[in-house]
Amino acid sequence: KIFAPAFLQELLSELKHIQNSGIPKRRPNGMNRYGVILDQVGFKATLQELCRQYLAPLAGALFPELVKPEDAEEHYAFTIQYEGGGDVALAEHGDASVVTINLCLGEDAWEGGSVRFHASDGKGYLSPDRSKQGSGDVNMTPGLALIHRGQHKHQALQLLTGRRTNLVIWLMGRHDVVRVAPYPSSEQATVHERWNAYPTSFGSRPPEEL
Repeated sequence: KIFAPAFLQELLSELKHIQNSGIPKRRPNGMNRYGVILDQVGFKATLQELCRQYLAPLAGALFPELVKPEDAEEHYAFTIQYEGGGDVALAEHGDASVVTINLCLGEDAWEGGSVRFHASDGKGYLSPDRSKQGSGDVNMTPGLALIHRGQHKHQALQLLTGRRTNLVIWLMGRHDVVRVAPYPSSEQATVHERWNAYPTSFGSRPPEEL
């Protein structure tokens, strides 16, 4: 979990305000029909800082064979909503990202709607080594954040009751480039390179403290 419960509630309240504001909105991606593209409603600068200072270095630590600072330089952030009468499930797919952060914000009490990750056959760049790619179902709870390779095939199982809202952040390189070819170990970023790629108003953070 990466955010306090109070922040989740504040963000949900702000999203409801945006939904009721009359601001023109378009679907967040080619599969989900309901949600908000956060970069278009005033969140771009805040999320860029969050990604550069924390999420991108974390993605590089978890997946060093795919993520150097330049591979997570840009982001695309949006919310998705599941409820009866709208989207209730999502078919198996991969994301247009090198790494995805999927954060459950919560909403009305819900049942079902787990996220299912599929096993890889271990062949080709788009099917990472099975030893580094798990499979199974994850039950989403408020505040839970999933961090996974964008190309790791997954789906949202059917939501049975209630409503759930998630915040999704896709990380990618400049001009929306998504790296799929792994780096050899000799070319992977060092801890210092990973956590000091971008300046921060909080000052330099020595790698040994992270």
